[in-house]
Amino acid sequence: MNDLSENKQPHIPVNGWRTIGTARFGLAVAVVSASMVIGVLELARLRSPSSAHEPFPEGVSAREYQLAKESFELKYHRIADRLDVLSWLAEWYLGRERRPLAVNCFAAIPSAHPQYGRMARYQQGRALLELNRAVESEQQFRELIPLEETAPTIEPRYLTDARQRLRHLLEVSLRFEERHQLLRGVIARGEADHFELLVFCFPSHLRWNGPTTVQWLERFQASDPADPVLNVALGRYRTGQGKLDEARPILESVVHARPDDRFALAALLACLRDADDPDEWSRRMTALPAQLSDDPWLLLIQRGVFANQNDQPEIAVAAFEQLLTQDRTCTEAWAGLAESWLLLNEPVLRQKALAMVAGLGRIQNNLSKVNLHPTNPDGYVYVADMCAEIELDHEGLLLTQYAEKLAPENERVRAAREMFQTRLASRQGGLSEKP
Repeated sequence: MNDLSENKQPHIPVNGWRTIGTARFGLAVAVVSASMVIGVLELARLRSPSSAHEPFPEGVSAREYQLAKESFELKYHRIADRLDVLSWLAEWYLGRERRPLAVNCFAAIPSAHPQYGRMARYQQGRALLELNRAVESEQQFRELIPLEETAPTIEPRYLTDARQRLRHLLEVSLRFEERHQLLRGVIARGEADHFELLVFCFPSHLRWNGPTTVQWLERFQASDPADPVLNVALGRYRTGQGKLDEARPILESVVHARPDDRFALAALLACLRDADDPDEWSRRMTALPAQLSDDPWLLLIQRGVFANQNDQPEIAVAAFEQLLTQDRTCTEAWAGLAESWLLLNEPVLRQKALAMVAGLGRIQNNLSKVNLHPTNPDGYVYVADMCAEIELDHEGLLLTQYAEKLAPENERVRAAREMFQTRLASRQGGLSEKP
C-alpha cells in the first residue's frame, strides 16, 4: 500500500547569505532576489502537477500531491510524471477509505495509458460502486470490459470481477435482457460460476430478489435521483412490494419525460394492472404502438394478457411466443399461451403449455439443490432430468456440461450430457438453438 506518511514534509533549501560589508551589498541583494524567484517557482510547482492546463483533481492538496511524488520516486528511483503521481495518490486514498478523492484521481487517468489506464477504470468502477454511484460505476465497467476482451493488458481476474459487478448492477436495476446478453458471452467462454449458469438458464425463476436488493437500488437511486433507469427499477420494486401509491407517480413521471421508453411504459402498465385500474390500463394498452421484435419481456406479458382479455388470442400467441424466443423458461408466457390455446380450441397445444408450467414449477422448487450444494454434480443432473421432461434440452446440456467439469469421471453425468447433445443434434438447427 502506498504510504505518504513515510516521507516527511519536503524541505526546500533556501540559499542563505551573510552581510560581509557594504561593498558586497549589491551582490547580497541579488542573491536574495534569486532566492525569492526560486521560492516562487517552487511554490508554483507545488500548486500545479505539470502546467496551468492540468490542475489537481478536485480535493487533492498540493502537499499530498508532492508527498506522493516523493514517495513514488523514493520507491522506484525515477522521476515521477503526473500520471505516476495520480495513480500512487489514488491508491493511497483508497487505503485510507477516502474514496471520493481516489475516484477523482482515477478519473484523471486516461484509459489509453498503457500502464495505468485499464486498472484506473477497474478501480474507479469499484470505488464508485462502494459509494453507491451506480450509474458512473457502470460506465467504467462498460468501458473496461470491451477493451480487455479485445486486447487484455491486466490480470484476467480483474476482468472477471468487472463482469460480475456489471451483472450485479444490471440485476439490481432489473435489466434482465441486458444481463442475459452479458451472461451469454460468459457461458460461451466457459467462465460462468454456478449462479451465473442458473441465471442464464432460468432467468424468470431468479428475476426478483429479496429486501437486500431493494436496499441496494434505494441507495443507488438516492445517489442519482434523476436517472430514469433507476427510477423505473424503483417503481417496479415498489409495485412488487404492493406500494402502488408510491410506484405509480414515479413511473408516470418517467413515462411523461420519456414517452418512447418501452421499459418505463411496461413498468407503468404492470403497476396499473396490479392497482386494479382497468380503465387507465386499457386506455394505455390500446394506445400502444405495434409489437416490435425487441419489446421487453414485461411489455410482451402485458400485450398477451390484454389480448386474451379482449378475445384476441392470435395476438396474444404472437406476444407470448416472441417472449419465449427470449426466455423459454418464462412460466407467465406458458400460462398465457395455455389460456390462448383454450380460446382457440387447441387442446393438444394447451396441454403442452400446461405441462411446461408444471415442469417449470418443479424446476424452480428444486434449484435450491444446486444453490445449496454448488459443487455436487448430482443437483445439476437432477434439475437436468426435469429439463429433459419438458424438452429444455439446451438448458439441460449446459447444466450437465457444468456438472462434468465438477466430476469428469462420473458416468451418470457423462451419459446425461451425451443424451442432451444427441437430442439437440437431432433437431433442425441443432446446437444453434439457444435461449
